[in-house]
Amino acid sequence: MKKVLLVLLLAVLGTPLLLLAQEEGSQVTVFLKNGQKVTGRMQMSIHENYLTLEHDSLSQTHLAYHTIKKIYFGTVPEDEPQPYFERDRGFFHLAELGVQIGDNEYEANATLSIHTVNGYAFSPYLTTGLGFGLDQYGSVSTLPLYASVRGIIIDRKASPIYYGSIGRSWAWPTDDVSGIDYEHTRGGLYIHAGLGYQINLERSAFTFTGGYKIQKTDFAYNFQDWQGESRIEEKRTIRRLVISFGYTF
Repeated sequence: MKKVLLVLLLAVLGTPLLLLAQEEGSQVTVFLKNGQKVTGRMQMSIHENYLTLEHDSLSQTHLAYHTIKKIYFGTVPEDEPQPYFERDRGFFHLAELGVQIGDNEYEANATLSIHTVNGYAFSPYLTTGLGFGLDQYGSVSTLPLYASVRGIIIDRKASPIYYGSIGRSWAWPTDDVSGIDYEHTRGGLYIHAGLGYQINLERSAFTFTGGYKIQKTDFAYNFQDWQGESRIEEKRTIRRLVISFGYTF
């Protein structure tokens, strides 16, 4: 069973099929995800989910499979890529600054958005979290609270990524107009999804994304002018293209 697991590990790590036929005791070089390099003779490990390297008759190193980036038999290529950030299972943080682009009867053409997401990564390909932020739409501002799902699509230094968020928001008017008495100012459904790239550094990453956002609001107010008082209710569905820059670790 252990030999089967080792073969599967080497296949996932991209080792050529010819190298899988190497016998136990072969000299190998192992590159770890943290940038370290370990050399030794490969042995079958007595520890489950570990690879054992023997250095001499008195010393061994046990390497957990999930920490291994690549294994080489024999000569190691000179152009071995530098290590880059790869999210492990655990908690994560993301901060984003965005520009919202759109136009309608009420709102500005380009406004700012700032968000943060904190959550748990099950793998680099799937992270879930809880996010909140501040979106400004000209005459309206909102504070959305939402569930977020995101992850990489392909594991490489510049990784394509996906994301999607859904939740609800609080909303309030930012225009100071005399003669208006608000009965209620409510937010509503919040949806934001898109694609982008994650530029991996050594222990963190930058993200560049483009997406589409939908935000619903509901305002009711009494308006007083020279003709008298009128009651007005505005139910808006604000739609925006969003370009964001983020930092995650």
